[in-house]
Amino acid sequence: MPVEDTKTQVNDELKVGGMNIRFEDGASESEVKAVLENYNVTTNYSIDCNTGSVGNKYYIMVDKDNRDIRRELRKGMEEENKDWIISSSATGIRKGDSYVIAVSEQAVNDEKFLSILNKYDTRVKKFVWCYIRFEKPGGSRYWIPEEDAVKMKNELENNESIFTVSIDYINDQ
Repeated sequence: MPVEDTKTQVNDELKVGGMNIRFEDGASESEVKAVLENYNVTTNYSIDCNTGSVGNKYYIMVDKDNRDIRRELRKGMEEENKDWIISSSATGIRKGDSYVIAVSEQAVNDEKFLSILNKYDTRVKKFVWCYIRFEKPGGSRYWIPEEDAVKMKNELENNESIFTVSIDYINDQ
């Protein structure tokens, strides 16, 4: 059969069952719902915030031009031989004129770390993690095509109160 006559079957399509969304400190479930309503999420869904095992819990916001605090934190980590800052591709988030830096639970309980933050009038904040689960009207699991999920992810990440959105694929194989 010629290649042009073959079509990808719907079953071969990547399916997305939900999304993990990382909001700024203080976001309430009603605010999360309002954000989703503003982006015309037409599929039924449920929201589960800050339950279970979520990723990084804490963060600091540092002005993009303030190299001093970042330098001092790096130096302090080396001197104390501690991992205050969580390094991964998802932790160095740029929001406006600030960097959102994920910090470890060890850091939020460390006097030296906290004294550096205090010196620069910076406070530890807590991410609000929400899992959006796509559902059928009766509440059973559902999915949306990857193309729709990527579009939704890109739109949601433009919202000021959202730091990151990650897609949760369904593995039907």
